[in-house]
Amino acid sequence: MRKEELFEDLKQRIISGELPPGQWLVERDLSEQYRISRTPIREKLRRLANLGLVELEPSRGYRVKELGVEEIVEIFNAREAVEGECTRLACLGATPEFLSQVKVLKARLERVDIQREPERGVVVGKEMHDLIVQTAKNRYLEEFYQKLSNLAALTRNMSKKSSQIEMISKDFHLRILDALLEKNAEEGERLMREHLRFTCKALLNTFLRVGVSL
Repeated sequence: MRKEELFEDLKQRIISGELPPGQWLVERDLSEQYRISRTPIREKLRRLANLGLVELEPSRGYRVKELGVEEIVEIFNAREAVEGECTRLACLGATPEFLSQVKVLKARLERVDIQREPERGVVVGKEMHDLIVQTAKNRYLEEFYQKLSNLAALTRNMSKKSSQIEMISKDFHLRILDALLEKNAEEGERLMREHLRFTCKALLNTFLRVGVSL
């Protein structure tokens, strides 16, 4: 396995929940799993720490990051500011090519049965968020978004376990896509902020009900 493939594989295992929050990432064990020396393993763990997906505890090593209530609130407050503005900018700068992509995303999302395949709803929703940020064409907002998106990924497994959260998110996404098609910057920004505010509250309710860290 190439070094970049190793990094992406570890990243996806964390985001998918295969490597759950709080799990220790032992260099020796990972070296044996991937049949590679510990040096590149250590390098990739540092990169994952820079993304905020793992954290280093002195004298103990790396473990998958656990999010608490305060961190979840801060992440979603920041996302609301960044993605609300990106949605406004995307509406104002909408091109025919962008609007065509939005139509395709909307058609795909309308076909998703959240009750049967919530993962598909998550995937299409993430594509929508990515497209909006790319279309905003502001490299600083995009840098903030990438960092926040990585951290928010740690909460996705919990949202996928709640069909209610995903069904309401699907409705928000469809309404945001409609606002984009209408180039309605004010409505698009409002809906994005409302969507992220709802998601944060729903995750916190789930978090507090089950009593576990994310």
